[in-house]
Amino acid sequence: MRKSNPKPTVTFEGNTYKLRSGKTEVPDLASMSHLSALIWINRNTTARGYSKTPNPLIGMGGALTLK
Repeated sequence: MRKSNPKPTVTFEGNTYKLRSGKTEVPDLASMSHLSALIWINRNTTARGYSKTPNPLIGMGGALTLK
């Protein structure tokens, strides 16, 4: 099995994104218009997804009783 190197990252407006390819040349996002920079990020980085806060009641089924 071949070991892969970690993907390069780019930071824009405080968010860090991983590039899809290590061969991608990163432009100066600060000099681009806001919309153009977001389009470049969308096309050349992986999806970030979202995270939900965990349910605090998970695993409490045995401790809770209903009357």
